[in-house]
Amino acid sequence: MPVKVTIGISIALLATPLSAHSVETAKGNWADIPLLARHHTVRLSNDAMATIDSLAASGKCSAIGNGKRIDLDMDFLVEFARDNSIKRVIVEQIGCPEVEQIAATATSQAADKGWLKPTGENETGWYRGSITYQLR
Repeated sequence: MPVKVTIGISIALLATPLSAHSVETAKGNWADIPLLARHHTVRLSNDAMATIDSLAASGKCSAIGNGKRIDLDMDFLVEFARDNSIKRVIVEQIGCPEVEQIAATATSQAADKGWLKPTGENETGWYRGSITYQLR
């Protein structure tokens, strides 16, 4: 059964070098979109985590924490073409463009490396994954 993808009106295109697919941010309720096959959680690099720590500590992203505590839990969507190539990546808009860009880059890199795979259960080609990072 196809799953309907509902994406909010506010979509911003993010520049992601070397990617053959578009990367965007959006808000929406994505709970009904099936999870990616294996590895549906994208890992952040040490540099990405350090940048997020710095952003939160400087008060530039209060949506995820204050530097002493960080709780980042972002969903992302991937649209696959019929040949399983990736057409689009959409990361959740959280009101912190710098962190959204980091998440978009990490997700796009995972896509480019072939780590994101569909299960075949969604005829429309959309699947959901997440990016999480906590500092306590």
